[in-house]
Amino acid sequence: MKRSVSMALLLSLCWLGGLAAQGSSDEQALRARADEFVAAWSHHDAKGLAAIWAPDGDLINPFGRVAKGRKAIEALFVDEHAGMMKGTTFTIDSRETRMLDATTAIQDWEVTVGGMMPPGATAPMSLKHHVTVVCVKKNGSWWVAAARPVVYTPAPDAAHH
Repeated sequence: MKRSVSMALLLSLCWLGGLAAQGSSDEQALRARADEFVAAWSHHDAKGLAAIWAPDGDLINPFGRVAKGRKAIEALFVDEHAGMMKGTTFTIDSRETRMLDATTAIQDWEVTVGGMMPPGATAPMSLKHHVTVVCVKKNGSWWVAAARPVVYTPAPDAAHH
């Protein structure tokens, strides 16, 4: 009996260890996918930026522009990087990953885009914002299904209530 309990405990630990290793492997793959995005941004490679999206993925940029499908996402990046995003840097300052199940994850990135030159600007500016990224695992690879970069506005002053 004692041997059976020990064997069951050992098998359970091995199974849990396998789950933890899988989770760690998935988190590493998700991190690598995000790093691909950062590298493509630094080369202003719209095709590379869009390549991390699932073919049917979508993006709503921080300015409200919507792109559905990899081709439309690539076109959005082409436009952005020909304009105020030209020459910018993209840094993921911090990130968290939450695995919803074996094939779905949500990532939260705190991001800084440096060197932006909006129309009328006389000096480069930085844009700090948050990106929520929904990723799906298909055929062993992680893809962005949806990304929602947002710029949070300051809370209203309590004195104005």
